[in-house]
Amino acid sequence: MLIAKIIENDQLIQATQANNSEIYYCPGCKARVQLKKGNINIPHFAHINESNCDVSAEGETVNHLQGKLALFALFIQKYDEVRLEPWLSQIKQRPDLIVRKGMNWFVIEFQCAPISLEKVQARTSGYRQLNYKVIWILGENYQRKRLQARTFAKFTVIYQQQLQVAFWQLTRGLFWQAWWQLDGKSRVLNRQLVDNQPQQLLKLQQAVIQAKPEIWSIQNELYKIKRLVIGIPWECHPQYPLPGGLKVAQWQVIVRVLLTLEKQPRTMLQLLKIMTEFPWQRFECISVKKVQKLWLNYLLDDLMSRGLIKRTGDTIVLARTLKWFNTYQEKLQVLLKIDTTNFR
Repeated sequence: MLIAKIIENDQLIQATQANNSEIYYCPGCKARVQLKKGNINIPHFAHINESNCDVSAEGETVNHLQGKLALFALFIQKYDEVRLEPWLSQIKQRPDLIVRKGMNWFVIEFQCAPISLEKVQARTSGYRQLNYKVIWILGENYQRKRLQARTFAKFTVIYQQQLQVAFWQLTRGLFWQAWWQLDGKSRVLNRQLVDNQPQQLLKLQQAVIQAKPEIWSIQNELYKIKRLVIGIPWECHPQYPLPGGLKVAQWQVIVRVLLTLEKQPRTMLQLLKIMTEFPWQRFECISVKKVQKLWLNYLLDDLMSRGLIKRTGDTIVLARTLKWFNTYQEKLQVLLKIDTTNFR
């Protein structure tokens, strides 16, 4: 830990400012802690005896300690108030940082080691009791391999109207990664046009041949109206990456939305109900309802840009007839004849 308490005057002090002449105590459990300051390790405090203290940060790596100090130095330049490792007695938790901008308070958790969904949920829930917004910043350990979607979802927030996670590197500082950039290696870019329609079609064909369970419901629904999964309109294949968070392929939701609009115009609220029919990742820092609304807005904006739908107030209307196909070959042939400008 980087903060300890001097019992005599109830003063909190950072390890970088402490000296061995004082006696220090843990702000949480009140047990004795020892100042560790040398030529190699970052100055910090550690419990003298083994402790079950909930706020103890024993075992913190040098990268974790360095990162916290660097984030503290960064945020103190940008926020009205920054507190390092404050002890929140009401919930018995000690976040890495809390920062204030105007009337808004944020908890910053700098996470380097793996952490379970349950622990993220418990800690985030505690901070919400105090009306703090929570941002998890992931250290370099999370950037050495491609993140699984369920891992990404634990720490995701809506930032700049995208689903993103914050990362920290000693050489790069603080940066954000969008959902479709799960490898954590490149900076967030503007959404780029997807240029892999033939690959999308092939993947769909393989899913049909393999009779994957996740497409059974949509397949049965289409059979009833004498249509085929493989023959879904090209507009159902996303031309831009959508925000993310779904546990099924994006085309399934797009098909369901367009089938609904084929029957009659729908309101945003009615289309949002469709979003709830699909499985989503478990989010802890934001509600899944906000993710679904963001996702639907992206989709509708894309469909509108292609002239497929139009809005009248809160009502969404299908603007032109959809082209369905009977075979894989017919669908692919049509794509090859389409001017690529139609996908821009």
